[in-house]
Amino acid sequence: MKKTENLIITKIAKILSVKKQDLIKENDFTKFKEWDSLKHLEIITELDKILGKKIKKIKNPSQITNLKKILSILKK
Repeated sequence: MKKTENLIITKIAKILSVKKQDLIKENDFTKFKEWDSLKHLEIITELDKILGKKIKKIKNPSQITNLKKILSILKK
């Protein structure tokens, strides 16, 4: 796993208060009981810090609800 991918997974897992392995396995943030709109904003803010301009490729930030989407954006 690349350094940036690992950082993203670590930060999101911390925000959601879940283990990294559980986050990778589940993938969909909305399935966690810890998920709410404030956590969503925290994730978007953290991604903005990590990804910078790449986050602008996301047309609708409200759809940032799973790990695979985020990691696919990172690879573009």
